[in-house]
Amino acid sequence: MEEKVLPVKLNSINDLVRLAVSTITPQALTYIIRFWFNDKIVIGILGVFRDYYKYYGLPLFYYYTVNPAEHPGLVEANYIVVSTSEERFEFTKQPKPGVSIPIIGLSQKPPFIPDLD
Repeated sequence: MEEKVLPVKLNSINDLVRLAVSTITPQALTYIIRFWFNDKIVIGILGVFRDYYKYYGLPLFYYYTVNPAEHPGLVEANYIVVSTSEERFEFTKQPKPGVSIPIIGLSQKPPFIPDLD
């Protein structure tokens, strides 16, 4: 497979969660994908570049690499639940009050995502 997404590494997991919440609309399902790569957990969302002329439609993968020791709950979580009253989130097995973003676990890095640092 030659065609790949353009990876965009974010500064923090908070940035990824804010980005995911900002893309939620009644018409579009927002989810976070999770897979292991080089002994770390990669979480991210797939998107399309919409805001610049000739790059319109460019496929993007916004991601953050997590050391499992930093966020042990992420390994088994099915959702990231975001508080609607403050900038706070948690990893959970079930949806809870607030904004629940599903985490979709992949068995391996998809071939359309290039190797990540």
